[in-house]
Amino acid sequence: MKICILTTGHQAFDNRIFYKQALSLRKKYEDITLIVPDEREEYSEQGIKIIGVKRADSLYGRFRLGDTVVEKAIQVKADIYHFHDFELIYKVRKIKKALPESKIIYDVHEHYPDMMRMSRKVPKIVRPIATFLVDKTELRLARKFDQIITADDAVKERFDKVNSRVDVIYNFSEFEPAEESSTEKEYDVIYQGGITLERGVYNVVQAIEILREKHPEIRMVFVGPFDDQQGKEIVYSYIEEHDLDRNILFAGKVPHVDVEEYIRKSRVGVVTLLPLPKYYKNIPIKQFEYMSCGIPVVGSDLPPIKRFLSKYNSGIIVDPTKPEEIAKAINILLSDPRLCKEMGDNGIRAVREEYNWGKMEEKLLKIYGRLEN
Repeated sequence: MKICILTTGHQAFDNRIFYKQALSLRKKYEDITLIVPDEREEYSEQGIKIIGVKRADSLYGRFRLGDTVVEKAIQVKADIYHFHDFELIYKVRKIKKALPESKIIYDVHEHYPDMMRMSRKVPKIVRPIATFLVDKTELRLARKFDQIITADDAVKERFDKVNSRVDVIYNFSEFEPAEESSTEKEYDVIYQGGITLERGVYNVVQAIEILREKHPEIRMVFVGPFDDQQGKEIVYSYIEEHDLDRNILFAGKVPHVDVEEYIRKSRVGVVTLLPLPKYYKNIPIKQFEYMSCGIPVVGSDLPPIKRFLSKYNSGIIVDPTKPEEIAKAINILLSDPRLCKEMGDNGIRAVREEYNWGKMEEKLLKIYGRLEN
């Protein structure tokens, strides 16, 4: 069976698309092609054939890029097409027209109406109508897909109304949990992932400034790209104003294979997303990465975070809008190595028992098995 995976907005070695789904599918299926924005036209990696297309630099550019991606996808003549971006929802019907026997999977990473409502790339005056159109057209077109995969339960419930074939594949970490680690700790606190004001970077930086009174040499590392230029300027100004250069490091975007090492070098992981509509639904992967590496988590009092941390007592829940509350939680963990280890061990147990990619791999292969028949 031939499989073709499509994306207009993700990189070739995206964590969910390549390292989890594609490599999991490769264990059973030999012929897998990934069509993705990439500088190289065609190459192979770990048995996956990768076809590169020119990267788009705007939302409209991504929409137009969808035509190129779909044209190349039709040339593959696959049995199953698995696409990952909202804008492709308008284009993939061409695949069905050209290859009526093919099956199409829509992999929904986000609650796109909420994303449109929050997007700074869309003029504020048109966001309400754009949100309405995204909501209605996505649900209408989703009726016709052979399978829908979501990353969280809230989005699944949204699509359950229009399609009977909807499954959740949680974005659990593929890191192997290990209790004993010889890695020397270099950082007291880590944040991993895209950095924006909405994801709480400013409040975390303020918390580090508060903590410096009790922990003068505290070190925090942010591993990931700054996705918000305005937020970057605000945060950097605060760091300069409060002389936090020695306490806070921005590592930038690092290869996925290096992320685990940064986490293992840290004592506490933070995932203090702000209480915005999108974050009441989406489940952040970083909490599972922290847990799999045996470090406790300081997380927002939001359902997709609290649900997973509280069940195994693997972290401390805080109000992410209050820097003093974030600082208090971090201080509790840094001041009590026994508690730090206990919560870290609880996280490892949670990953071993439930929150691991192995269980999601089984579910993904079952979905593909159904579509084969």
